[in-house]
This record gives sequence, structure tokens and C-alpha cells, in this order.
Amino acid sequence: MSQLDLAELKRHCQAVEFSDDDALLGDLQGLAEAFVQSYLRRDLDTEMPGAWPAEVIGAVKFLVAHWYHNREAMAEGASIEVPFGVRDMLAAWRDLS
Repeated sequence: MSQLDLAELKRHCQAVEFSDDDALLGDLQGLAEAFVQSYLRRDLDTEMPGAWPAEVIGAVKFLVAHWYHNREAMAEGASIEVPFGVRDMLAAWRDLS
């Protein structure tokens, strides 16, 4: 279940003036939401349907924007897997048990 509507995601990624990348953004959103739930070790769709915490939604937006603007496995001059701050945004929600 998607936590963001496409229009909000397009605004965040600065892709509002065209629809060519709508399918790509939808795919990236699904991947980001799956990554977040896997990282948190929680099924947020079951625990909090339709109402994920703001920090978690922010992390999804950051991931989608990062992957959208950096479509290669590694960007020149960069060596990060996950954008800075994403893990910090998710830390309070991670199940460590």
C-alpha cells in the first residue's frame, strides 16, 4: 500500500512538469517502501495502515529522490548506498528485538 500520492512524490523529486517518469517514480516508491520496512524489521502496512510516521515518510521521499536523480549504482565522486540521514530518520522506529 503506497503511503504517498504520486503528485506529492513528483513535487519532492521536482518532476511535476511532465509525466514521462510517473511509472519509474511509482516503481522507486515501491522499492523505497519495501526497503524501509525491511530495514525497520516491521510490517508498517499492517501496524499503521495509511498512517506511517512523518520520519518514515520522509525517509521514503529521500530514497526515491536519491534513486531518481542518481540512476547508476554509484555516482561519480560518491560512495554512499543510502542517502545521508535516512537511517537516522528511521532509527526510532527500528525493531531491534
